[in-house]
Amino acid sequence: MKARLLKLSNFPGILIIALLALTIQSTLFNHPSIAFFQPDFLLFFTLWVAIRREFVEGGILTLLFGYLVEIHSAAPQGFFLCTYMAVYFIARFLYQQFQISSSKVLVLVGISFSIIMRLLILFILYLLNRSENAWHHTLQLLAPTILSHAILIVITFRVLQRFDNWTLKNPDAERHHERNFHLDEEFI
Repeated sequence: MKARLLKLSNFPGILIIALLALTIQSTLFNHPSIAFFQPDFLLFFTLWVAIRREFVEGGILTLLFGYLVEIHSAAPQGFFLCTYMAVYFIARFLYQQFQISSSKVLVLVGISFSIIMRLLILFILYLLNRSENAWHHTLQLLAPTILSHAILIVITFRVLQRFDNWTLKNPDAERHHERNFHLDEEFI
């Protein structure tokens, strides 16, 4: 019973953690002195669900991540839904073709998807005829953003891995919990 409740708490727990990360991203990193290093935590969450979740669950979570970003943004309706879903599909395809397991590779994946996300945003702005000064701004902020993403993707993935272990979403954590549960039932 406890294991089932923990598993059921994973989906809303990921959303609550994502909302907290988005709040930190939009308040703490909104100050002009550190705005150059503003990370995109929900990009990390999107990569995480593309790698660690099944297709439908990851897609629903990604749609909700895009919706959360749109709530905190003045962007046109559907703008971040499109970009986050495109990143989700690309990451899901690449993960199925090349199994990503090393932390160094995850950092490179985070950096490359940071660049892909920026280019997708510029492409959608171009389609909407609103990309006049966006190229200059994006190129100016690209290096600091990549640096912050390289540092924070490892931390974010570790936090999400621990959360998955705690809520028994990870199959190894579930087997470990089952083994400990049966050991507790044994009579000494």
